[in-house]
Amino acid sequence: MAKWILSTLIALLVLSLFGFYRWPQSAAAAKQQITVDVQMGFYDLMSWRKETYYSHMEKVNHTILTTITSPDDPRFILKGKFTQTDVRQGRHWFSWSPIYYSTAKKGLMIDGMVDLMMNRNIWMQPLKLDGQPLIVGQNGIIFLYPPN
Repeated sequence: MAKWILSTLIALLVLSLFGFYRWPQSAAAAKQQITVDVQMGFYDLMSWRKETYYSHMEKVNHTILTTITSPDDPRFILKGKFTQTDVRQGRHWFSWSPIYYSTAKKGLMIDGMVDLMMNRNIWMQPLKLDGQPLIVGQNGIIFLYPPN
């Protein structure tokens, strides 16, 4: 169950990242600072636990700086950066590097996501099916993406 929760969250993050890379890549756009705020959550139905977080992302060239905070714990903060490392066969690959992590609690569900992202590159692949944009992640999850 925890793997599916983690996979869903990672897919949501990747979906958010995809939005950054669909923006024009002109020289002016590359210098422009673009920000996105999204809410994400982890849910464990077996133990009735949930964790909600706010993610603030800023695109700077081919790097996405992230800051994740918790509305339930003002001491929680996670900062990191996603760097696009490759594009192969239509898949966009990203590496994640932590910058800062502070929490007063132990055993958070988000810790699993942090561990996975630190040890694996993450990919996503944009597709279209009958004109409908889709995002497919390495974990097999498929999301509809709203057309521009």
